[in-house]
Amino acid sequence: MPAGVAADGTLQIPASGQVAGWYRYGPAPASRAGSAVLASHVDTLQGIGQFARLQDVRRGARVDVRDASGATAHYAVRSVLLVAKSRLPLDQIFDETGPRRLVLMTCGGTWDASTGHYRDNVVLVATPVS
Repeated sequence: MPAGVAADGTLQIPASGQVAGWYRYGPAPASRAGSAVLASHVDTLQGIGQFARLQDVRRGARVDVRDASGATAHYAVRSVLLVAKSRLPLDQIFDETGPRRLVLMTCGGTWDASTGHYRDNVVLVATPVS
């Protein structure tokens, strides 16, 4: 599902953890360059999200992304990191001109009840394979 930017400047994420949002102002998964970013909730009041086990994905695992036209882009996982939200390298994650890659993101780490958010993000980076 295409996703934009919320009023507070953060990435809009679909309300359901069963759906990932693609950052529509950046490259698409089949673009020739830059980072295609997809994000989803790790969990919601409705249950565990599709990205809940993102942190457990191993290097080398294959990730296939099908777009609205039915075309599929194939990737292999290069890294999975847990990063404090305050330290996210946004310029790298949302890179529009560098090498082609896929970035999957969700929340992770410790739940902060005072803010109602997780303190970290899980960031998976994958590169194209044929």
